[in-house]
Amino acid sequence: MTTLLLIRHGETYANRLNYIQGTLNDQLATLTELGIMEAKNYQKLLKDAQIDLVYTSPLKRALVTSKIICKNSNIQVRIDSRLREISYGKWNGTAINELKSQYATYFDSETNDVYPHSIEINQGENFDHARKRVWAFVTEISKKYPNQTILIVTHGWVIKNIIALCLKTADGTAFKNPQNLSISKVQVDSITGKQRVCYYNRPIKGIGKL
Repeated sequence: MTTLLLIRHGETYANRLNYIQGTLNDQLATLTELGIMEAKNYQKLLKDAQIDLVYTSPLKRALVTSKIICKNSNIQVRIDSRLREISYGKWNGTAINELKSQYATYFDSETNDVYPHSIEINQGENFDHARKRVWAFVTEISKKYPNQTILIVTHGWVIKNIIALCLKTADGTAFKNPQNLSISKVQVDSITGKQRVCYYNRPIKGIGKL
């Protein structure tokens, strides 16, 4: 079984302001001091755990998080564009409360997430397309590295949809966003392709052993 440890990037200024980030990659989407400090907490955990590879989204909030985590290790950070966050088009960098007041029918009231048909308004990335690229990464990595443990630093939408695809649910809208720097663990059989969700959205203090 290939083990995937999915970590959401550290807190950004956009997170703190409750803005949609999507593929935003400017100053608003950089890590806060808290995000940097909390990412450092993973350095010891990474040192103690048997991590074979680290993959990250190319967006700087994830890339910086992964570099902080791996700073005191010999593990090379590998970038894969398929791990980038979904784009919300014209909504990238906009306050969620402002969008919800104008486009309430495009948001799930329980999870605060954007529905797939929101692309009618925001002209963002098609959800099915985004899910396919993310799942192509999972499939390829599990076949390429059987019986290894891979740390993946990525984004809330990506993590939710990997979990949803493993559980065969409609899409990640059903899940609340994982917290910044929480861990979700998935195992994939490289031969049968069968997946197992071990846990979702756990803070570092609740992990114990990875």
